[in-house]
Amino acid sequence: MMNNAEYTQHDQPTSRRRFVKETIGLTTSVLAANLFPSQTWAEGWVQYDPREDVYYGSRYGIIEHHRPSDDLSGEKFIFVRLQYPGGDWYTNIINYYRWPSDLKFSQVLSNNTSINVGNYQNPQYISIDDDDIFVYPYIFMTGHRGIRLSKTQTNRLREYIERGGFIHAEDCDIRLNGGRGFMRPSVHRLMEQLFPSKKFERLDLSHPIYHTLYDHDEYLGGDKITYPYATYDEALMIDGRIAVYFSSTDYNCAWEGRPCSPGGEEQRRWAFEQGMNIVAYALSR
Repeated sequence: MMNNAEYTQHDQPTSRRRFVKETIGLTTSVLAANLFPSQTWAEGWVQYDPREDVYYGSRYGIIEHHRPSDDLSGEKFIFVRLQYPGGDWYTNIINYYRWPSDLKFSQVLSNNTSINVGNYQNPQYISIDDDDIFVYPYIFMTGHRGIRLSKTQTNRLREYIERGGFIHAEDCDIRLNGGRGFMRPSVHRLMEQLFPSKKFERLDLSHPIYHTLYDHDEYLGGDKITYPYATYDEALMIDGRIAVYFSSTDYNCAWEGRPCSPGGEEQRRWAFEQGMNIVAYALSR
């Protein structure tokens, strides 16, 4: 890992505002009612090919490892998820229900906001061990099983956050582990390691992150509302900003096209809108 003297401009998190086509105001459009044509569910698994630096999923295709150093312009926002050890970081882009969740969300974000989005044929990921992690101002993280990081990896994630990076984390199924989930306690433990003096705070709907693009005065969540934890979102705050946004209601599964309960398609549209709110907040703080 580089020391402070070795940081370069390229190493810093890319400017959030460079992704915005209109400097004043992030414009939005109303989401189309029929975003989700019927498709069949396909099971999958992952297998890594080191020669091509890609992951393969059965009946799906590949996940390409995007390398931002190939494009130094920084003009496009890339929805990228974190590849981490100890869990199924690839969930919903390999074991998909209707379509790869990250690609669908990127398309919706591109079509309904003025954010200049980089759309790719395959979902994009960045390894926690990759130096290019610092290029991305926003990183998505999800899974079912939890996270196990080495001390070096923990320090790297802390450095990413302290340098202005934003993490959007989710528990893919809070219903596991007696309704406590496995990912939620794992993320909480990880943040206690990163910032011992800080704790996750329950977010109130009055917070700007629920109103950056779409006004949300009622919480509908992702694809599942489950008591007691999957009824609200949480945040870890640093210097007055949300640095880590955590949801147990699973927006990513709603983006993937899974049935949303109890609110159906209205709940799904809310999940897409709130996802766009989160990205807009991350890019404007």
